[in-house]
Amino acid sequence: MDPSLLLDSFQEAHRHLLTRDTTTRSIYLGLVFKAYNLRTTSQFALAYFFLIVLGIAERLFSFAIDNIRDKPGQPWRIFPRACIYYVVTMIRYVLMIAIMNVYIPMFLVICLGLTLGQIIVETIRYFLMMRQLRIIKNSRNDSVSSESLKNSLLDISSKMPPRSNHIGEPCC
Repeated sequence: MDPSLLLDSFQEAHRHLLTRDTTTRSIYLGLVFKAYNLRTTSQFALAYFFLIVLGIAERLFSFAIDNIRDKPGQPWRIFPRACIYYVVTMIRYVLMIAIMNVYIPMFLVICLGLTLGQIIVETIRYFLMMRQLRIIKNSRNDSVSSESLKNSLLDISSKMPPRSNHIGEPCC
């Protein structure tokens, strides 16, 4: 593909965005009980920021559910898990309704928010695993061979919260 053709198409798209008439055309954003007509660039930016934050929150709340483990003799743990699940479900429906606007940039922003949230969750999981590895290494007080380190990592990863449940559950 000719690079100049690609550059020309980007410049044409940029000119179109600069000259579009936003006073007559607005994008409808429905959020369950409240709807907004987005007309200005600042309204779009605020809506996009809100949707990204919702995507990140959905992933973090899902991670929180998985970290509240069920333990024998502690049935009270059911209540916080159920409350967090309620919030997660509401967030997922808000995102689903926003996606149903069939506005491609909004769809991409929602996907970006969910992806950023997942990156944050994976980073937290990594640091938790490394912290547990450091604790094991310090408790042994000996030089750790590479084989022993590998076994410790496998042992720690098996003790981490499962990747199933809510983190693996789809958004909408």
